Amino acid sequence: MKKIFYVLPALLMLSCGGDKGGDMPWGDDLGGGNNNGNTNLPTNTIEVGQPLPAWSEGELDIHYISTGRGECAFYILPDGTTLLVDAGEFTADKADNPLVPQRPNELTRPAEAQSRYIKNFLPTGKSYIDYCAPSHLHIDHIGGSKVDGVATLTTASAADGGYRKAGLLYIYDQVPYKVVMDGFYPGYAEDEVTAALDGELSKDWANFVTAGVKNGKFEGKRFNAGEESIVLRNNRDAYSNFRIFNICANGFVVKKGTDGKPVVGERASTEKGNPASCGFHLSYGNFDHIACGDLTGAPQNRVSEYFRDFIGSKNLESFKCHHHLNANGWGSGMQNNSFDPRVIVNMNFYKSVPDAGLLRGILDNEWMVFWNKDFYTTSIHPDQLTEDATKNLFARVAGYDGHVVVRVAKGGETYWVYMLDNTNFEYKVKSIHGPYTSK
Repeated sequence: MKKIFYVLPALLMLSCGGDKGGDMPWGDDLGGGNNNGNTNLPTNTIEVGQPLPAWSEGELDIHYISTGRGECAFYILPDGTTLLVDAGEFTADKADNPLVPQRPNELTRPAEAQSRYIKNFLPTGKSYIDYCAPSHLHIDHIGGSKVDGVATLTTASAADGGYRKAGLLYIYDQVPYKVVMDGFYPGYAEDEVTAALDGELSKDWANFVTAGVKNGKFEGKRFNAGEESIVLRNNRDAYSNFRIFNICANGFVVKKGTDGKPVVGERASTEKGNPASCGFHLSYGNFDHIACGDLTGAPQNRVSEYFRDFIGSKNLESFKCHHHLNANGWGSGMQNNSFDPRVIVNMNFYKSVPDAGLLRGILDNEWMVFWNKDFYTTSIHPDQLTEDATKNLFARVAGYDGHVVVRVAKGGETYWVYMLDNTNFEYKVKSIHGPYTSK
């Protein structure tokens, strides 16, 4: 498929201190040209019942880490650059909507399980994460004050910000970050282009980032729509057909301008929290992936228009579900714009999600598009597999209750999905799905 991107100005008047990324050749056809020696074959032999082999140079890995207590997506980019998007950690069981089982067990706090997973799959010789970029600051994305198995959270020193250590704030001590970016840096105060802070540990996060930058521990950046702020840091020239393009933040979403080029549209929402989620479009050759946190409402509809205008029907290979596929996670805009990813991955924690009505609509092609798709979910409540209302529906899900790994072959033309056992720290393959062909 032909995907054309252009350099955007630095968010016009909408930016308050955000850095632009590098000088990617946005006018190039990123779907063609050099495939960097792609052989359409996995680098390592992968077998069910054996641990998943490590990432290899040229591959793209997207790891959805399954704890049942928060979203956590760990990316290994083709040159070994790493990106961590979210690491939730919370306890919020509800009598009428119980939590799914905690993984690997109730004695291992979620952030520790996430840290151990990341350390296991970090590229050889690497002991840090290049980019930490939370989609937004809710407890299931950066951590909360009530954590399973932990009576009292430790607190950083006053000089380091005095923040409580949960989720992303805990993982930093285990695997430090080189660059931290979010939709609020550096001010962390609501203004004409940022939403209000929202989330139990959102002020702790602000203190962590502010003090960390001040003390020279890492670099801070603003995540702005319309910019390329996450770039390959090790060997960018070798992978000219790879890039990550920010498509939404703080209610702003990239759209198609009157000249056909992408521009940052008028603000779709001023609401805090989910509608203000940061999200991006990742492209590697013909492989396209969209991830936008818990995006809801008008910004979600605008992202569906971005998909329609710049990716096109049948051309989205991978999609991380908005808002855990709650009832507002696949809105009318997505349905009406024939939003049709080949691989759909959901990260959920409660019995009520994924929403049965939306999941049925997706699997049964109830909207304006009929397409082949495979749905994976990192967690599942046991009742969903036995209750009459849902058991037949969930029997049609491609994979559930495990770490989900999307591994893209060198060049981006072929990819697989691996379900990994989430009940221990061996990361053995439960099932293999693919190969899929990028379009």
